[in-house]
Amino acid sequence: MRTYDDREWAQGIAESANGEEDAARRAAVASMDLPGLSADLIEDEQFRALAVELATAGHMPYSLADVDYTQTPGFHIYPSAEPGRPKVARLLEPWGAIRPGARFKAPEREVELYDEDMEAYARLLTRPGRTVAVMLDGIQVTHNDPPTRP
Repeated sequence: MRTYDDREWAQGIAESANGEEDAARRAAVASMDLPGLSADLIEDEQFRALAVELATAGHMPYSLADVDYTQTPGFHIYPSAEPGRPKVARLLEPWGAIRPGARFKAPEREVELYDEDMEAYARLLTRPGRTVAVMLDGIQVTHNDPPTRP
């Protein structure tokens, strides 16, 4: 029996979305169905790549229709106050439970799980040309040398 938080299932979704996104890119159309990414970042290839990287590593994208996000955390990528620097949050429902323990009284184990997930996201997304900073409300990703389009 498979569950919605199965890493292979998440990877399959990401690979499917990535394949659709590749086809859309070849057709010069952005995918509007890429989960885990806020609508205002879908057009940016760098930010779409972050969502695909997290999901293919087995992390659950937020906004899938059939996932119970009261039990399974989902990542959500959204714009930070600084242009060109996305933030990655780990979300559990009800909406707003971004930082257990900081905004709500959460059990200590939930706070530990949150911190472990943030560290896993940061390790996965850290690579040459990209800086990742862990913050209280998620992680912030900075592309040090963003590619320019021809």
